[in-house]
Amino acid sequence: MSTSVAQSRQQLSALIAAAQERPQVITKHNTPVAVLVSPQYFARSEAAVKPVAQSFYSQVLELRASIAPQDDTGLGGPDSAGRQAAWQRANAFTDSN
Repeated sequence: MSTSVAQSRQQLSALIAAAQERPQVITKHNTPVAVLVSPQYFARSEAAVKPVAQSFYSQVLELRASIAPQDDTGLGGPDSAGRQAAWQRANAFTDSN
């Protein structure tokens, strides 16, 4: 059910009672601006969202821990000179032949 802001001011107690059954949309100029829900509905919605976000974050952390970082930049490690030479091409202006 959709109710305008003006109607919701006049019928707040009825709107709260209706929100116990299902969410009530409050509109301004026919555009939804708020939704009035029961505390139980809100708690269920919050509980449904939080585990997904937490599980996704924990999965990312697990992936980062399980996959060793690869140093393919040529900027460090025991063989940095060899790797750097392998991916850089000769510069005709500075290298003498």
